[in-house]
Amino acid sequence: MGEIRDRARTALLETLRAAELDVDEVGDDRWLTMLAGEWKRTIPVLLDLEDRHLKVVSLLAGVPDEGHVEVYRILLSKNQRPLPVHFALDDEGDLILTGRVPLVALDERGVDELLGAILTLSDETFNQVLRTGFAGYLDVEQRWRAKNGMPPNPVGDPKPAS
Repeated sequence: MGEIRDRARTALLETLRAAELDVDEVGDDRWLTMLAGEWKRTIPVLLDLEDRHLKVVSLLAGVPDEGHVEVYRILLSKNQRPLPVHFALDDEGDLILTGRVPLVALDERGVDELLGAILTLSDETFNQVLRTGFAGYLDVEQRWRAKNGMPPNPVGDPKPAS
């Protein structure tokens, strides 16, 4: 099992390095990196190399202020896709992406696809979740921006992101 784990660790770290991502080691075989999205600008990703799997967790947003049922419907509908990650709630109720990939299946391409899935799902879902679960906050921010002569925050645009 040690050879498989070593090969998976090497594939993971080489892929992160090739993508020129900043990586912080936060424990034994645990790393934190940040992906940069178009809409969700900072996407934290925790990578945890377990005995048989690579576990990933990425924060999408905190606990919604409102519209919980609709937010959860949005996320659960996205879970129907056959991807290596899915939406869930953490112990505090924050909205996360999480997944586990078997070490025997982990190579550079698999790591790249995993990170790509996190980036794509986060970016395509973020604005919709914010508009639904944090509408009151966005409304206050838009009024403040208008009062101070600032352009509107594009996240507050009621048209859904394509």
